[in-house]
This record gives sequence, structure tokens and C-alpha cells, in this order.
Amino acid sequence: MAGSVYTGSDPGLSSTLTGLAPDLAPLWLRDELSAIAEKQTVFADLADDVAMPEGEGKTFSAQRYERLPLPTTPLTEGITPNSTPLTVTSVQAMLEQWGMVVTLSDVGMMTTKHPALNAARDRLGNAGAELWDREIQKVLAGGGVVNFPGGKTARSALVQTDVVSTDTLSQTVAQLRQLGAPTFANSYYAGVVDPFVEQDFVKDATFVQAHSYAEVLPLMNAEIGRWRGVRWKRSNYIPIVSLTAVANYTATATDVGAAQTGETNFAAGSTVKVQVAGLDPSSGQETNISAVSNVTNAGTFSVTMTITAAAPTGSYRIFVSTAGGAVATAQVVDTHVTGTADTMVFIAGGTPNGANRYVVTTTGAPAQATPPTGVNVHRTYVFGKSAFATPHIGAKMTATITPPTANDSDPLQQRRRCGFKWYGKTVILNTDFFRIIESASAFG
Repeated sequence: MAGSVYTGSDPGLSSTLTGLAPDLAPLWLRDELSAIAEKQTVFADLADDVAMPEGEGKTFSAQRYERLPLPTTPLTEGITPNSTPLTVTSVQAMLEQWGMVVTLSDVGMMTTKHPALNAARDRLGNAGAELWDREIQKVLAGGGVVNFPGGKTARSALVQTDVVSTDTLSQTVAQLRQLGAPTFANSYYAGVVDPFVEQDFVKDATFVQAHSYAEVLPLMNAEIGRWRGVRWKRSNYIPIVSLTAVANYTATATDVGAAQTGETNFAAGSTVKVQVAGLDPSSGQETNISAVSNVTNAGTFSVTMTITAAAPTGSYRIFVSTAGGAVATAQVVDTHVTGTADTMVFIAGGTPNGANRYVVTTTGAPAQATPPTGVNVHRTYVFGKSAFATPHIGAKMTATITPPTANDSDPLQQRRRCGFKWYGKTVILNTDFFRIIESASAFG
């Protein structure tokens, strides 16, 4: 596995500490390190921390005993009623392990005035929290019921004036209460918004009126206030989704009527759905979603997906469905550089005949719904207690740092490494216990 053995050419080696010159040369350098952009990670605080003993395998399972239906007729004297079945619903998730490592050279540490190793450890701590928060959001975004403001019923129908309002929140809270979603402390649900939706709240007259009264409960970390029975927290780590420009991709039928050697084409007359998602460079979250391309042909065919030369540099996740499939699922991630087109071919089965050719699978995550043209889509969450869980296995996160001693791979003590790893997976316990609101914002 790459990176498991030191080869003398670690591409991530922080030797001269890019962006931080040796302090002795520019004597005018200020002592303080510049502040960096911080991401507010709040989702883990709202999860159930479910115990899972170590050594129990990689599959996490939680059981839910459903409510018993009430009888509809009274008892008959002397006759025992029929038994009511106890229904158990099981939810499962396959645990995953994630981690990061930073390597510093002795020269870099000796010529830099500031404690580089401590800074690396601090940055890794932040990265670990962001990574955990991102993985939680990926699971939540793929499940649960979505509400829309303005009477809309689909993401693609949103317009710029469809912002979160008192009526939208009242409808969402009413749904959770009607379904019996349990509350957190003091009978509140918990909500998370991004900074743009937060400003939509502040603009709402009902929200302003609610805050004209004294707050009787202390605010939680990142909390912005209480409204419509929800304690609201802010996070600037929720992805904002927009429509990918049509000029950035193409999807066409190829190998028409004649599959390449060893490959199986899609059936003649069938339709294959294709989508592209641009990934945020710092978080890896999907922020630019394309419209669905329906590829078909009168003869058998493969599908050629091209990220055009004009597309911005970055990573793109490609989604392709099976023949006649309702939803495209994730297949590959393409690392693109502006100026060069990237071409990938997808087939129905067999063995790919060459590089950048793939058999379509159905195991990947489904593609997101298409955003509307010219509107940024913001995601707001409202949670009841026990909506989702993160299994606790020993210490959820382990931090490591190599000792300053010589060893076989580093006899001259030229490197220090620090890193973290965690092992877990978010699982949705009950889709009736949370709601997602997708909306526009008046502020961005």
C-alpha cells in the first residue's frame, strides 16, 4: 500500500514548510502566526454515541422495537385476544477507518521559529473533526425526507425567493411532533444552518420578535438562538450546491452496435443516466451537480463521459446508471487539470478492454438531485433525539507522534511524523426523527 514503507521520496514531506519561510532571514516577520479559516463542526454533538464492544467485527447493527398498534375492538368476555407481534427493525452500517499523517524534516523544524510539530498536531486535530463531520453529513444527506419552502416539491423547482421562513419551520416541526420524534433537553429539537440561512432567520420578523424576550437558557457551542421549538446551531461546513455548467462535460453513446473485445454493451434502445459532481477542493464534498444526461441508441452501445478541457481544475465524481436504471450511482473520481480533456468509457459488463474503461456497478452512492439554474441550494437540518448514531469503539480517534529517536528507516533522525486515525460510521436510526430543508437564500 502506498506510503506504508519509507522510500526516501515522500511527496508530502514538509521540508521547507511551504508558505512559512525560515524566520532568521526576514527579520521583520511578526511573531504571530496568521489566523486561518476555521470550519465549525457541530454534527457529531447531535448523534447518539452507541456502545459497540471491540472485537465484534466491522458491521455495526442497531435494533429498534417499533410501537405496538392499538386494538380496534374491545375484549369479548372469556376470550383471550390474538397476540400482537413485536416488530424489530434493524439498521446496519459497515465501519470505515480514516486517517492522515504529516511528516516534518529536521531542517524544516530547526530553521522555523515557530513550533512546527505542535502546529501540525493542532492542524491534524482540526482536520480529524472536519473529516468526521463530513462523513456524518454524507450519510444524512443521502437519507431522510426533504422539505422545500414556497410550496415547492423538488430541488429543481426552487427559485431565488424560496428562503426558509416561519411557515417552513412550523411545517417541519409539526411533522416531527406528529411522527413522535423525541426531543432533546428542555423539549427542544436541534437544528443546524449555514451562515447564509442564519441571515435569512435574522431577517424574519417572527425570529426577531422571539429574541426580544430574555434568553433563559445558556447558548450551546455555535448556537444562534431558539425558534419554533428548535435550538439552532450554525456551521460553515455544510456544502452549498449549484448547477454545473453544461460546457464542463459531455456524455455520448459510443462503440455503437459492436462491443470491444471482452466487453458487453448496454442493450439497444435502453437508457443510461449520467451525472457529474464537482468536489470542493478542501473538503471533498459535492458542491457542483450536473443535470442528468440520458444516453441511448438504437443499437447496443457503451457510454463515453468526457470532462472537457474548459472545465475548472479539480476533482469530479462520475455517476452512471445501469441500462434502464432510475438513478445514477458513483463510479469513479476524475482528477482534472484545465486544458486537457479527460475521457472515461462505461460498459454494461465483461472485462474492460484498456485504460479508463469501467464496468458500471450499483454499489456507489446515488447522485444528488439536479439543482435549479442560477440558484444556490442551501441545506438546513432539524433533528429529534436518536435520529442518527456514531458507534463508539474504544477511543473514537487515536493521535500518534513518532519519537525523536533513530531507527532503521530513519537512522539520522531526519523526520518526525504525527497523525490521527479513527474507526467508525454514521448510521441513521430513524428517518422519521429528522428532516432536511433545501432552500435558496436571500444572501447568497
